[in-house]
Amino acid sequence: MTTRATSLSAIKPHLLRLSGSGQDLDEAVVERGLERAATGHAPMEEGPTRHVLAVHAGTSADLAWSADGRPRRERFHRGQALLNPAGWASRPRWGQDAELMLVALEPAWLEKLATESDLPGPLELTPRFHITDPFLTMLVERLVAEYEGPGPADPLYAQSLLQALAAHLIRTAATRGPGLPEREGSLTPKRLDRVVDHMNGYLDGRLSLTDLAAVAGVSPSHFTRAFRASTGQSPHQYLVRLRLEHARRALLTTDTPIAAIAQLCGFADQSHLTRTMRLHTGITPSALRASRERH
Repeated sequence: MTTRATSLSAIKPHLLRLSGSGQDLDEAVVERGLERAATGHAPMEEGPTRHVLAVHAGTSADLAWSADGRPRRERFHRGQALLNPAGWASRPRWGQDAELMLVALEPAWLEKLATESDLPGPLELTPRFHITDPFLTMLVERLVAEYEGPGPADPLYAQSLLQALAAHLIRTAATRGPGLPEREGSLTPKRLDRVVDHMNGYLDGRLSLTDLAAVAGVSPSHFTRAFRASTGQSPHQYLVRLRLEHARRALLTTDTPIAAIAQLCGFADQSHLTRTMRLHTGITPSALRASRERH
């Protein structure tokens, strides 16, 4: 059942919890929280005891953190994420108040899932910041929303979402241990982030494999194989997913005409958007917008 802002976060104690799962899930905690802008107080040195995934859910904000002993800073926009593995002290500090959707995963449970998936060797998650991954964001959004409804959360549905989220993290952010080879020919997380950021910047235009390969710093002949090895999808499939996610957000959060949204998201026209959205999600743009009006 939803818990409202009656205490501080169970994931990050200095956050104000706006909603959350509480003790409903044995292997994870799901929350929506508000993290205040950094003050002059010294940050904690210890890393979290659980793997923490945070998705930015508010207006754009700047995040500073430490990686490999070097300070970093990036501008985070709504839907972008960071992954802080257990025990890894990144000392994140927001420049502005940031609303976050958070999922904290028990390391032993994630290790068990990896073993059951025939992935031998110790599982380690790679620290990743400034992630643009619409599928990951969608899973976190649905998990958080399940604990913000008027009634008790459906444990079977929440568990299914959590399993899908864990499997996605194992596939995209796991560092292979002894006995588990790296995905041959895949892009490094940094190169993949650059490509996805470039895709997001050109959703309304034409993108070529040559352009994307240049952003990744690999040859066009190698790019498609490397991208599929990293994401499980072809560049075109991934781009369609990005465009649909952008269209979904616009339909739910703006009053922009559907035809204009189609053009802004790189679809030929409203009919093209409608066909593609129905094929991939089972719902049309008109029906999605109508659902917003009903709620």
